[in-house]
Amino acid sequence: MKKGFTLIELLAIIALIGIVALVVFPVVLKSIQNSKQNLYDIQVREIEQAGEKWATEHIQYMDRTHLNSTGVSLYSLISAGYLQRSKVMDPRHQTEMNGCILISYDSKINQYQYHYTEEVCSQAITNGYVYELQGDGWKQLEVNPIASAADAIIDYYASNNLIKAEGQMTAGFYDEGERYVFRGGTVNNYVKLNGGTEIYRILSIDKSTGSIRLMGTTAIPNSWDSEGGLVFENASIVTVQLDNYYNNSSNGILLHASKVETNVKWNVGAITGDASYDVLKSLENDRIAYTKIGLPSISDYVGASPDLSCHSSIISDACKQENYLYELWKDKNTWTINTDNTQVWYVNENGILNHADPSTIYYIYPVIALKNNVYIETGDGKPTSPYIFQ
Repeated sequence: MKKGFTLIELLAIIALIGIVALVVFPVVLKSIQNSKQNLYDIQVREIEQAGEKWATEHIQYMDRTHLNSTGVSLYSLISAGYLQRSKVMDPRHQTEMNGCILISYDSKINQYQYHYTEEVCSQAITNGYVYELQGDGWKQLEVNPIASAADAIIDYYASNNLIKAEGQMTAGFYDEGERYVFRGGTVNNYVKLNGGTEIYRILSIDKSTGSIRLMGTTAIPNSWDSEGGLVFENASIVTVQLDNYYNNSSNGILLHASKVETNVKWNVGAITGDASYDVLKSLENDRIAYTKIGLPSISDYVGASPDLSCHSSIISDACKQENYLYELWKDKNTWTINTDNTQVWYVNENGILNHADPSTIYYIYPVIALKNNVYIETGDGKPTSPYIFQ
């Protein structure tokens, strides 16, 4: 008779096989899952690369303010030929992929970021635009878009027919061709940077870039330069004080450092004698300084007045009439950023333009320029409810 396995031996072998299966099966399963996940990740990278190519060829669709994201569906990319296949399958579940490529701008590294999500674009985007291929063209769908502060302010005045042109004599928001300015004694151009305590006033809004120049309302007593130098960049006492103001944690600048221009063009040309407003702006371009923070110029002061006699003759008592900068500066002597080659221009305590020796102690008011990626969180620009820029 031949010997076989006993029942106990068979049970032991089955138990051993079960133990081995319990150990091996999860490892094999995890390996299969990892392999599928790796294939999925490769597909996602391919999709995001297709989205990057689409964005490069449609850069005009990107929000120039970098406040809004852009979405384009995988289906639209395939239909437009950015992916050479009729459909993309998810290897993890063997289902068709048809999500959204989100395109957003990271201001910290100054680059666009591309991210694929399984959600449809209209659900994936919080603020921005969705583009769908319809026929031979791309249709734009809006999803709660955010307007830049400059666009929001300009649109408000434009939609209410409140933008004024040269020659009008009342307080308001004026179109100067290359920029917008506020003129008059009582204008709603008050601003705070979110998280900061400083009250700013809007000096101008550049039409081409959407940059907003803000002047702080903190008066800082200062001589121009310890060595009597007239060049703004070399006026060490002024520039040190301005740097201290810029780096102060209370005014809100450092909280929004990525939204503050750091290479600003300041008009610091030498001005001699009387001049009209148009000549003044031209003369100020004779010499240019590039720094992160500066001072108001003579044209800022003159431009804040709606009185045309001030615009035709800058050395005029008329400049202080209905001028919000005079309302802020009166009873103070305030340095401007210009010189007359021998001395520095300032606005005296009576609102008259004059020039003085640099060693004289007068007041400075810091000016910064914001990029176009700030937006209005709350407020309407009034003294009691200033714009809160985020």
